[in-house]
Amino acid sequence: MTTQRRAEAIGLDLRGAALMALLGTVLVAIDLVDIWGQGTRGPSGRWWHLVPLLLLCAVMVWRRVRPLTCLALGVVVFAVETAYGGSIGSLLVIIELVYAAGLHGRGRAVVSLDWAIGIGVAASGLSVWALTGDLQDGVLTALTVFAVFGTSFWWGRSSRRSLDLLAAQRRQAQDEARLAELRAREERRGEREQMARDLHDALSGSLAAITIHAEAGLHDERSQRRALEVVRATSKDAVRELQSMLAVLRPDVPMTVSPSLADLPALVEHSRSRGTEVTLHLDPDPLPELPAPTGQALYRVLQEALHNVARHAAAPRAEVAVTVQDDLVLTVVSPLPPGPDRAEPGLGLGLLSMRERVEALGGHLEAGPSGDSWRVRAAVPHHRGGTRETSTQKTGTQESTA
Repeated sequence: MTTQRRAEAIGLDLRGAALMALLGTVLVAIDLVDIWGQGTRGPSGRWWHLVPLLLLCAVMVWRRVRPLTCLALGVVVFAVETAYGGSIGSLLVIIELVYAAGLHGRGRAVVSLDWAIGIGVAASGLSVWALTGDLQDGVLTALTVFAVFGTSFWWGRSSRRSLDLLAAQRRQAQDEARLAELRAREERRGEREQMARDLHDALSGSLAAITIHAEAGLHDERSQRRALEVVRATSKDAVRELQSMLAVLRPDVPMTVSPSLADLPALVEHSRSRGTEVTLHLDPDPLPELPAPTGQALYRVLQEALHNVARHAAAPRAEVAVTVQDDLVLTVVSPLPPGPDRAEPGLGLGLLSMRERVEALGGHLEAGPSGDSWRVRAAVPHHRGGTRETSTQKTGTQESTA
């Protein structure tokens, strides 16, 4: 218990003790004393019961902080007063202390107290029977002690279990809320990373083409018009790609359909319009319908590969082949430049993005020189694509962190 909570508990118990002292004083004033048939009666003898009453009320101040200690002290005071007749006020205080021990007590001492109350009930009944020789008096005494003390203790333990259950449910709700927040935060992070990767895939090729044709126009006046036309067309394509990506962020705009394998011919034709000579071979033609994650991933891989051809190849030329057998295989072959690559260096995200997309589907990517050509080969087990859609989307959360 923290210092602040301890102070709050003592403050509550202090008010309770004051009220109990006031009530006990009233009960003594109306002569509700000597309840066990002993002691001195009359105005001159009843007021001494205020002494044990006030002692018990003083003990009550710490009943939440030290419940078992308070009960032990209270039992001693109550036993002494009981030997001289007892009072209703003191009885009410000891009942409250028993209840507080059941409610706030912890550990093995509470279990021991349970046994102690049971032994006390039996001992009280046997004592009365032995002293009076009347079995009925003994049984009634045992039942009375149990009703007063046993019920109070049981009520306190029952309340403790209910409070513990409520606290456990509250902690569980808090844990679930934290987990939900972490999941939402992870999803938002994944969406941002997916957006960054898609923006790279969609725009890097367009910007590279603009750079290449702008440089060509600067060095050759005869090709300036053609270069400007390509720059203009490519810029429009880049703007459309950017608008399509940003539209996803607007809840009032319908989601656009993700690209698929059926869009590969259009992608190839788009690259041709920007000056890259591309041949496309499909086996079978047309390609079978495959799960959306597979189609989208292969589309982005081919898009990035064609972007790299436009930026790095000796001549903007590529041979593209897509075959579907046990695996879905995409191959892109382009000529290597005769000397060091003079294209502007990128961020290094393209090849990493392609590899992560393919590996997310359970496939593998190979990219590197093969003779005088640069070869990119992506193989995906297409029969698993439908069962890995959720995994693909989750892996996309991690793909673009590099």
